[in-house]
Amino acid sequence: MKSPAERQTVASAEDATLNLPRRKALLALGALGALGVAVAGQARGAGMGGMAGMPGMGGMAGMDMGQSQPTAAAPGVGVFSRALLIPAELHGQPRDGVLHYALRMAPGRSMLVDGLQTATWGYNGAVLGPTLRVPRGKAVQIDLNNALDQSTTLHWHGAHVPGEMDGGPQSLIAPGGQRRLHFTLQQPAGSLWYHPHPDTRTGPHVYAGLGGLFLVDDPADQHLGLPQQYGVDDIPLILQDRRLAADGRLLYMTRMMDRMGMKGDRFLVNGREQPYWNAPAQWVRLRLLNAANARVFNLAFADGRVFHVVATDAGLLPRPVPVHSLLLAPSERAEILVDLRGDQGKRLVLRSDSGAVVPDLSAMPMDADSFDHQGFDLLEFRVGPPAGTPARLPTRMVDLPVLRADAPVRRFTLQGMSGNMMGGAMGGMEGMGSMRSGSQAMGVSEVGPGGMSLGVGGKKLFSINHHHMDMARIDQRLRLGSTEIWEVANQGHMAHPFHYHSTSFQILSRNGSPPPAHEAGWKDTVLVRRGETVRLIAHFNQQAGDAHPFMFHCHILEHEDNGMMGQFTVT
Repeated sequence: MKSPAERQTVASAEDATLNLPRRKALLALGALGALGVAVAGQARGAGMGGMAGMPGMGGMAGMDMGQSQPTAAAPGVGVFSRALLIPAELHGQPRDGVLHYALRMAPGRSMLVDGLQTATWGYNGAVLGPTLRVPRGKAVQIDLNNALDQSTTLHWHGAHVPGEMDGGPQSLIAPGGQRRLHFTLQQPAGSLWYHPHPDTRTGPHVYAGLGGLFLVDDPADQHLGLPQQYGVDDIPLILQDRRLAADGRLLYMTRMMDRMGMKGDRFLVNGREQPYWNAPAQWVRLRLLNAANARVFNLAFADGRVFHVVATDAGLLPRPVPVHSLLLAPSERAEILVDLRGDQGKRLVLRSDSGAVVPDLSAMPMDADSFDHQGFDLLEFRVGPPAGTPARLPTRMVDLPVLRADAPVRRFTLQGMSGNMMGGAMGGMEGMGSMRSGSQAMGVSEVGPGGMSLGVGGKKLFSINHHHMDMARIDQRLRLGSTEIWEVANQGHMAHPFHYHSTSFQILSRNGSPPPAHEAGWKDTVLVRRGETVRLIAHFNQQAGDAHPFMFHCHILEHEDNGMMGQFTVT
């Protein structure tokens, strides 16, 4: 007999400081927009095939400037025509005291949108991947097999593992290649995730469909009474957006503004457009992951109800925090509890109330699309009878340790596109079609699934500490066992989600003030708003040398792929 999970599977003040960054951004993006109009006009006149003869446009043959490819029409409201898919669980096979897992990266075909077949990539399936369950303190072995036509990596986002196990850009797995990993996690229970991390190609690889949840289980948390029945009252929700051609093909970085961050007009939950979920009338736990390349979600229920945040990126909070909405930037996770006990027979809608927050995250109006202004639906709850063992909302959950720094404060500044963007844009236009920096040297395919463009990568468009990513340079060197405060100041015109590998941090302050209660837990990604300075504290107990350093970067993937990343060792 199938389990319920298997059955479900089948079925502001800072504005005053922004004058200079805003002027620079206006110059940069104005040049970018003008360049896009000019190139689009020449492309229409000469045909995209003729663009190879245009100065600096040798790699642009076949690129869509937002004019030539018809897209699949996006619905105005939630579709809710297909049931939510619940990713299968992968618990590992115990042998000789070790849990053994296997993941295979391969192409497939998926129906992301009802009625359209789309070529995608996935782990152990056509799109996304299984939910890995890893017990705290248990030794694991994970065998990776790359059946794609190009090299990639697999990064354990949020996991405390050594650099050689982390899956960063140096850990490429060639087409047809394998890699075996060994590690033991000694960190609190949390909702982590895994995804590709090849230098300059993380954006298209994630967009193609690669990603999945990676849950750390700790039996010590079971006494709290939280929902624990995976697929019944404990539900993973992987949130993404995509742009599709009329024939179902994925469209990636086909417009000039996509280099500011790839956003789509079709909204997916667990790889399916705006599905419905047959929810039980009881407390339910939603494990939320923003796996979008660039879009920020401001999650809320259409009826305005309160829900409770119980966990941040990498662990439980001290106590539940009631909220009406929750801002989630790319790569951020949260666990929320929703009370459905009095809702049997009702239908509820989880949506992004984007217009209330997202447009103000950038000084440039063109950074926000119509969905950022209007919001959009994500998931419909169809509440039925209770199922299984009822859970409860705890009053207290965990005590967080107080970390004390034993090293000097380390400072980082985030920069957006510079004022000389016109020259940078023209230089970066070469290869904006299927060609990408270094792709031929690495012997990889120049297109994604179904001929999807790999977009723009390896260009010096965004920076940290005024440096662009260089695989041959180590940017920071840390002492193993140290506890450090990192101060991150955003000098750009838009918000950036800042992430670093190997550990979890606590937010000490935002512009000198304590973080809100729902952020007062273990995190690995923080949204740094324009003009804002955040202070983070973390303990570094995982080793990484020059051969396999850890990364720090913006998690808008098109920024990461175009300069906004650096490397650090811990020795």
